[in-house]
Amino acid sequence: MTGRLSTPAPPETEDKRAELRRRLQNMAARDTTNERYRQHVNPYVARTLDGLGLDIDYTRGSGTRLYDAHGNSYLDFAGAYGALPFGHNPARIWEAVEAVRDSGEPSLTQPSVQGAAAALAERLVAAAPPGLTQVWLCNSGAEAVEASIKLARAATGRPMIVATRNSFHGKTLGALSATGRPRYQEPFGVPMPGFAHVPYNDVDALAALFADQGENIAAFLVETVQGEGGIHPASPAYLIAARELCTRYGARLVIDEVQTGLGRTGRLFASEHTGVVPDIMPLAKALGGGVVPAGAVLFGPSSLSEDFGLRHTSTFGGNAFCARVSLRALELLTEDDQALVRAVAERGEQLRAGLEALRTDHPNLVTEVRGQGLLLGVELTTDPADFPEQGLFRSLADQEGLAGFLCGYLLRNEGVRLAPTYFSNSVLRVEPPLTVSAQECADLLAALRRGIEVIAAGDSRRFFRHLLPGQDASADQDDTTRQTGPAEARASDPGGAPEAPPLVPRRGEPRWAFIAHPTDLASYASYDQRLGLPGEQVRVLFDRMNQCRNVDTPAAMFVGACRVHTDTGETSYGEVFALPYGAKRLLDMEAGKATELVQQAVDEAVERGAQLVGLGAYTSVVTANATAIDDHDIPVTTGNAFTVAAGVEGLLEAARRQGTPAGSASTVVLGAAGAIGRASSLLLAEQVGRLVLVGNPAHPERSRRRLADVAREVVDHLTSLRPLPEHGGLAQAVLLRSKRGASAAEIVADLEGTGELTHSLDAETVLPTAQLVLAATSTPDQIVRPDLLRRHAAVCDVSQPPNVGDEVREERPDVAVVAGGLIRLPGGQDTGIAFGLPAGVAYACTAETMIAAHRLADPVVSHGERLSISLVRALREDAAKLGYRLHLPGGPDPATDAPAGEER
Repeated sequence: MTGRLSTPAPPETEDKRAELRRRLQNMAARDTTNERYRQHVNPYVARTLDGLGLDIDYTRGSGTRLYDAHGNSYLDFAGAYGALPFGHNPARIWEAVEAVRDSGEPSLTQPSVQGAAAALAERLVAAAPPGLTQVWLCNSGAEAVEASIKLARAATGRPMIVATRNSFHGKTLGALSATGRPRYQEPFGVPMPGFAHVPYNDVDALAALFADQGENIAAFLVETVQGEGGIHPASPAYLIAARELCTRYGARLVIDEVQTGLGRTGRLFASEHTGVVPDIMPLAKALGGGVVPAGAVLFGPSSLSEDFGLRHTSTFGGNAFCARVSLRALELLTEDDQALVRAVAERGEQLRAGLEALRTDHPNLVTEVRGQGLLLGVELTTDPADFPEQGLFRSLADQEGLAGFLCGYLLRNEGVRLAPTYFSNSVLRVEPPLTVSAQECADLLAALRRGIEVIAAGDSRRFFRHLLPGQDASADQDDTTRQTGPAEARASDPGGAPEAPPLVPRRGEPRWAFIAHPTDLASYASYDQRLGLPGEQVRVLFDRMNQCRNVDTPAAMFVGACRVHTDTGETSYGEVFALPYGAKRLLDMEAGKATELVQQAVDEAVERGAQLVGLGAYTSVVTANATAIDDHDIPVTTGNAFTVAAGVEGLLEAARRQGTPAGSASTVVLGAAGAIGRASSLLLAEQVGRLVLVGNPAHPERSRRRLADVAREVVDHLTSLRPLPEHGGLAQAVLLRSKRGASAAEIVADLEGTGELTHSLDAETVLPTAQLVLAATSTPDQIVRPDLLRRHAAVCDVSQPPNVGDEVREERPDVAVVAGGLIRLPGGQDTGIAFGLPAGVAYACTAETMIAAHRLADPVVSHGERLSISLVRALREDAAKLGYRLHLPGGPDPATDAPAGEER
C-alpha cells in the first residue's frame, strides 16, 4: 500500500483547533440557551435583546466584569439597575452566605421572633435618617412600595396616594398605580382608584393639589432621582416644599429610595443631599448585596398601626438567609466611615466631568448629562435635523432609538455594557457597581466617546455591522475611528461635504407627507446609502431591528424632508416616512396590525404638520385604499389615480415604440378588478382593439363577479363618449352597437362572444395572445415570465413590487417593458429621497401626493376602490402644468411635453 505519511500537527496548531472546537461548542450552547429563553421565558424580551444586539448569555461574573461562553469580557456599567453594589459575586457577601450555611441557622421560621430580621432592622435604623425607627422587611422594591402605600393609608385613614408623572415605583398593581406612565398601566387595569399624579419638580402643581384635596391625601410618593423616567434629579426646593406640605396637611412623605438608597448617589441615602427626612422610606436593590432579593421599609412610630402590623405580613420577608446577607451589605457600605460611599461620590464626579466633556464636543448628539453619584443619565438627541443625510441615524433619533442601538454597538464592539432607561429611550443609564475603579470609569468614557464619534461621522455601516449574520464586528475595524474625531472622519469620506442647513417648511407653503415601504432590494439599500450594503443585507438588518421597536414609538422610519419646485414657480414641503417591512411581510400580517402600523405613521405625519398624506404601494393595499384610516380631517391619497394615468400613457408609449397600432391591439390588464386595474381598463378601452380583464384565481367566485362588473363599467364608460377618430376598435364597436339601440347587457354579451371584451382568471393562458399588457396586481410575485409573452409584446408594469421580473428583460430583448409608475420630477430635481430610483425620479403615487398638495383648497385625491376617470384626467392635467412627466431614459427629452416611460 502506498500513500502519503501524515505529519503530526505542531502543538500550537492543535491548541488552535481545540480552541476552535471549544468556541463552536460554546456557540451552539449559547444558541440553544437563547432559543430556550425565547420559547419558555419571554419571547418579547428575547426579540428586543436580539434586535438591539444585547442577546448575550453571560456564563460568569466577577466584580465589574461579565464573561460569555467564548471567554469574552464585558465591563458592566448597567449594574442590574443598581442591584449590584459590590459587583458580581463579591467575595465578602459569599462569606456571609457560607456563614449562614455553616451556622445551621433556620431561614424560614414564620410565625416566630426572627433574630436575623431584628439584627438587620437595628442596623438599618442606626444608619437611617433620624426618626425612622421601625422596619418592615420584604423581598423587592415593588413589595416595599406596596407596603409603604398600605402604611400611609392605614396611618392616616385617607385613600389618596399622590405620585409624579413619569415616575417608576414597581410593577405590582399598587406600585404600578403610583407609577406615572399610562402606557404601562392601561393594559393591566390601573391606576386603581385613589391615585393622582402631578408634574415632577413642579412645586406649584403639588401645592395646588394639596390645597384642593389635602384632607384626602394619605401620602406623597416621590423619587429623589427619577430613574426609569430618564435620570431626572428632584430639586432641593421641590423636596423641601413636599416635606412642608405633607407636614401641614397631615400626609406622609414617602421617598422612594429603592434605587437611590444605600450609597448610589454618593450619600448613604439620597435624601441626605437636601436634609429632608421622609416619614416612610422603601429600600431594596443594593440591600441584597448583589446576591439575594431583599427589600425593606423604614418608617417612624406615627406611621405604624395595628392594622398594618397584624394584617400585612410576608412569608419570606425577613428570612434569616437574606437578612444575614443584607447585614453584610450594610457592613460593607458603612465600614471605615462609609469609605465606599465617599468613593462613589469621587467616581461620580469623574464620570460626570468626562460625560460633560463629551457633551461639549458633540452638543448635537449628547444633549444633556444628569444625575447624582453613580446614577447618571446621558441624553441623546431626538431631533432628526441633527442628521442632515437620510438614513438610519436620522430615523432612530426621531424615534428615540439611538440610545438602545448605541448600547448594542458598545457591547459588541467595545465590550462595555450599558442600558437605556425604561421610559425615556433616548437616555443612556450609567449605573456601574459602587466598587467601580477610576480606570474602569476612564475606559467607559473612552469607549462611549468612540461610539458617539461613529454616529457623528455618519458611519452606519460600522455602527450596525454587528447586527448582520455572519459578520465579525471587528473584521473591518482599523484605528481610524478610534484615533480621529468626526471632523477628520468626514473629511476622508467622499460623502463628507459641508452640511447644508436643516430643511424647514416656509410660512404658507403646502405641507405633505408620504408613507412608503421597501418594494424591492434596491429600495432597501437606498434607505441608508452610508451602509454600503446590498439590499438583501439591509432587509435582514431591518427585520432584526424591527424586533425591538418600542411600543411608544411609531413603526415608520422618518426618511427625510424635501422641497419640490414646480414649473409654475410654486413649491411644496414634504416629509417621507417608511415602514421597515416589505410587501410580503405587510400582506402576511394580521390585517388590523398592518393597518395600525400605517395609522401610526399617518398620525405622526399629521402631528408634524402635514396637510395631506399620501400612501404608497402596499400601505394603500393593507388599508383598503385608505378607507380604514382615520384621516384626521385632512386629505389622504393612495396615489392610484395618477398611477393609472402614468400606466396607460406608459403602455401606449411602449406600443408606439414597438410599432404596434393600439387601435387594433389585443390588450390584457392583470389585476383588472382592483382600483388601478379597473380605472386603467376604462381608459385603455378607449384606445385598444380588444381587452381581456384578468382577476385573482385565489378567490374565483368573487373575482369573476368583480370582473363582470368591470366589463359592464367599460361598456357604460364607452357608450358615454362622443365618437372620435382616435378611438380604438373596441370603443368603435361599443359605440356602433349603442347607436343601433343595444342595451349595455346586450353589448357586454355580444363583445364577449366576439372576444373583443372578455375576462379570465388564467393569466398564463391569455398572456401569450396579448400584444399589450398592463400589470397592476396587488401580488408581490413576479407573475409575468419570459415564456408567457408574445413576440414584440409591449408591457407596462405599475405594480410595486414589480410583476415583471428582470429575466424578461434579459431573455426577451424583443419585448418592450415600461415601468409606468415612474415619474420625472419637474426639471429633474433631486429631492435626496430615492427609494432605489434614479435621482430626479419618483413613483407615481409619490408624485400624486406632491401634485395634490397644490390643490388643498379643492382636494383632488385618490381614495377608495373606485376611481373616477375625471379624477385621473384632472391629475394628469395638473401634472402636465406643474412639470411632472413619465420617466423615459433614452426616449424623448424629459424637459419637453413628450410622453415618456422607462424601458427596463
